[in-house]
Amino acid sequence: MHWRYLPFGTFTGEHNMSLDRQLLDDLQSGKSETPTLRFYCWDRPTISLGTNQTAEEVVIPDQIQRLNYGLVTRPTGGRALLHKGDICYAIIANRKSHPAFFSLTSTYRAIAQSIAAMLASLGINTTELPQTGTPARSNLNPCFAMLNPFEVTVRGRKICGSAQFRTGDFFLQHGSVRIFDNWNESDLCSLWPEGHRLDSSQITSIELETQSRPVINDVVSAFEQAIRDSFAVSFDDE
Repeated sequence: MHWRYLPFGTFTGEHNMSLDRQLLDDLQSGKSETPTLRFYCWDRPTISLGTNQTAEEVVIPDQIQRLNYGLVTRPTGGRALLHKGDICYAIIANRKSHPAFFSLTSTYRAIAQSIAAMLASLGINTTELPQTGTPARSNLNPCFAMLNPFEVTVRGRKICGSAQFRTGDFFLQHGSVRIFDNWNESDLCSLWPEGHRLDSSQITSIELETQSRPVINDVVSAFEQAIRDSFAVSFDDE
């Protein structure tokens, strides 16, 4: 199977979300015919909101402004997520392009397995993929305060978060994997409403698990290889 591969880049939050949505629109309209994979980072710390969330409900907008962080809404659902020291992936495909893409849950599971394989190649042993998530205490909880089914964890700690949008036979799944251990007290507490703050003991990163400073290009290469192996694909630059 042949996929389109977009080179890794660092962009604004608005560009990242607009491009992910445009790639889905292009596939749905027939302008593009093959699945697309891309990896990206953010040009400054940015909080992305699920498509049905409002900032006033789930974050403290004054704190975002004080810290000069970005704020953007995703085309996918899910919870608010801080992008700082992470790498993101996006897979845009027709559900008929691979047996694993048939349903929402089968797609989550297959991509989670490739994330686990990527982490394993970096020397990080992941916890077995959970079949159920953390009982939802509130829709106000940020992404990294909750564990969803089939999300990869390390020693029971959350290292990634993903969200998916499906329309007809087509889907966009994108997600975040924490590379660096660089969230401070403001990131854990001040950005979120009282009672919905993050607990550092429940969160980890590649840097924390390997006890070394990761090289982003090495993580991208490992992630690309894991996708290639998991879905038996080649990319358009090969």
